[in-house]
Amino acid sequence: MKNSIFIIALLILFSCNKEDFKGTFSRSAFDHLDPLMRLSPLENLPVEEILLIEEGWNFLGWDNSAGKNASIPKPSEIELIRLPHLIPYANSNIWYSNKLVLDKGYLSIHADDGAQLWINGKQIFQNSVGVFPIENPSKEPADILIRVINNAVSGGLTRVFWVNQDVLDDAINQHQKSILLKLQKAKKDLWTGENLPDNWEDYPIWFNDPVIFPKGDDSLMVRWSGEQNVKAKLHFGHEPKMVLTTVDLLEENGIYSAMVPFKKCQYFYFEMKNTVSPLFKVESNSKTKSTAFSVWADSQGGWDIFAKILQKMKIQNPEFTVGVGDLVGNGRNSWEYVRLQNELHQLPVPHYLLAGNHDYDGSYNNWTPENFNFYLKNSNEKNYQFWKKGPCAFIALDPNENFPIGIEKGSEQFDWFQKTIITEDWANAPWKIIFVHQPPFSQGWKGYQGEKSIQELLQTYWESGQIDLVISGHTHDYERLILKHQNGKTAFLILGGAGGKLENVNNMEELPKMDKIFRTHHFGMIKASANALEFEAIDINGQVIDSFILRK
Repeated sequence: MKNSIFIIALLILFSCNKEDFKGTFSRSAFDHLDPLMRLSPLENLPVEEILLIEEGWNFLGWDNSAGKNASIPKPSEIELIRLPHLIPYANSNIWYSNKLVLDKGYLSIHADDGAQLWINGKQIFQNSVGVFPIENPSKEPADILIRVINNAVSGGLTRVFWVNQDVLDDAINQHQKSILLKLQKAKKDLWTGENLPDNWEDYPIWFNDPVIFPKGDDSLMVRWSGEQNVKAKLHFGHEPKMVLTTVDLLEENGIYSAMVPFKKCQYFYFEMKNTVSPLFKVESNSKTKSTAFSVWADSQGGWDIFAKILQKMKIQNPEFTVGVGDLVGNGRNSWEYVRLQNELHQLPVPHYLLAGNHDYDGSYNNWTPENFNFYLKNSNEKNYQFWKKGPCAFIALDPNENFPIGIEKGSEQFDWFQKTIITEDWANAPWKIIFVHQPPFSQGWKGYQGEKSIQELLQTYWESGQIDLVISGHTHDYERLILKHQNGKTAFLILGGAGGKLENVNNMEELPKMDKIFRTHHFGMIKASANALEFEAIDINGQVIDSFILRK
């Protein structure tokens, strides 16, 4: 008994010290790594070492053929073009051909939103660097066919170049060496001890501060990135002086994850080998009969603006946030998701994150957003989901797993949606909210009026009173439409102003006529009780630009 009391006393004493202690490093290595990591090795290639292919391209036309493996067209007309080449048709396959003699190396294809490649009728798949390997050199001109997958606004083929295999491999190796040098400098600069250690390998550093993801009703996933292959532990508790519970961390290729019970994790710190982090806090604003949360979309690499948006969100004290797609500007670049996590850390509440078309960038080998899934999801976790908070029930959909955009009848997601929206959990919730990146209605830009497929999927349900609110992004502005029907009314919101470049004020469709349109950076704040749902759109300066109340 005395021994047990002694051990508990030591644990409490140790935890008390954690409130004031300094971590091994003063902060993450993010600021040291970011200028280097945001650049791909492809961007550092000497100009004289690449063969730019701008001439000789044939534009074969465009189509809206459905399916991930669209049929190769037989064009009636061929237009000779020079790159870059763009056309203003969303949700389209855009086809190009050329004849090229290619030595062993890599072909880099820049297209909006992505591309597939065939050489002499055989499909060539993109590698992890984002280039297409040319393994069988040709002495005679080879038939090159490129399919550009365009999901939004103008799309097409913008840049193609060839680079020798040894040149790119050397650039990749140099990039890795530069990363190691930056890490060593970060450790020395951020070290909090009096004397530098003899062996830095005993003191791994993390790349970004942790971010919180909700998992189920009662659990949180704490996640961050850091040096690979390190045994790690996470310690947590509900008071800064009582951080006594320990769990082992799962590490996969430098991604660290721990599942913890929501009600018991208000404070935590982690260990990575001999490294100890600072103490981190999770904001707990949970309520049972009401809820307040922030919604945002299309941060899309506008990091300075997004950081300011997050600061304004924090003032609103949300219970959680929902990011409705296009979280990064280039889903091919894995570092953008590290940057996203680093920004989200400043708002230490759970974040529900959904995929948009740019999160699918570079995914067109298998139509899986690999970087999005790797950094933000658990393995085998779907990108559509249902959850409840207070008086609200939520369904989040992902139409980007199909092309053109939509949720196909008979698909796994379609069947899941049909079953979920008729459950008692959905029917009994006072407020029923749908999140989907592409909006059913929008005056976004000339030639775009929203997604007809999303309209067709949801219309029966909103007209029967089973949907109160549909929230989207995709269009980089704020738009609001409230439709009345025989069972009440349904509000449609576009909250696409969290950081990406705003839509041109002089370029929008006349129809459908939205009730409000503001082309300014913003986010949404929702406060819901059983009888009322209050919404505010708040701009980057903290000013309310629009508001409304739905009542039951």
